[in-house]
Amino acid sequence: MPSDLLERRPDILAAEQELIAANAEIGVAKAAYFPSISLTGILGFASGSLSNLFSSGSKVWQYAGAVGMPIFTAGGLAGQLLVSEAQQQQALLRYQQAIQNAFREVDDALVAQDRARVQLAAQRQQVDSLKQYAGTARLRYDNGYTSYLEVVDSERSLFNAQLAYTKTQQTQLQSMVILYKAMGGGWMTKPEVAAEAKPEAVSEAEAGVEEKK
Repeated sequence: MPSDLLERRPDILAAEQELIAANAEIGVAKAAYFPSISLTGILGFASGSLSNLFSSGSKVWQYAGAVGMPIFTAGGLAGQLLVSEAQQQQALLRYQQAIQNAFREVDDALVAQDRARVQLAAQRQQVDSLKQYAGTARLRYDNGYTSYLEVVDSERSLFNAQLAYTKTQQTQLQSMVILYKAMGGGWMTKPEVAAEAKPEAVSEAEAGVEEKK
């Protein structure tokens, strides 16, 4: 699962539009701030590359944070919107924060899925074992080797295990939905989001260009 899928997220698209409004070179910003990694490993679990982004020794964000004004091209050309250096830096900071937040949300969702998978496997084994036990208890009762209390206890234990398994399944499904949203899925297409997220600064700039024509 490539990390560039996160570029579809509405918050990142909105931050991109803000950078464009600040006359920033978005391609340079992406190269500096957007880690190109695999989000999942071979088995679908969170990849080591993704988890390492948020480790204490990670230098990915430190490197990105060192990128400064060279990516900007404000001024010089007729009709171009002039904005202050402070506005440009704020737009760049919000873009970086949006990307970091996106990667963290995906990492959290993948970790939740991993935990649910492991828990489901263990609970599935427990349910299977309790089914066998309940069946054996029923046979023992039918043949007069035990009281009905053992049957009731075994079936109650089986029911509780099945209930826990079902709840974990729900948790896994919820984490899948969260992951889907974190990846930018289920939203509008990129052009639609870009149009809706268009900052007022861009509209004002375009209006100014029209007036000068």
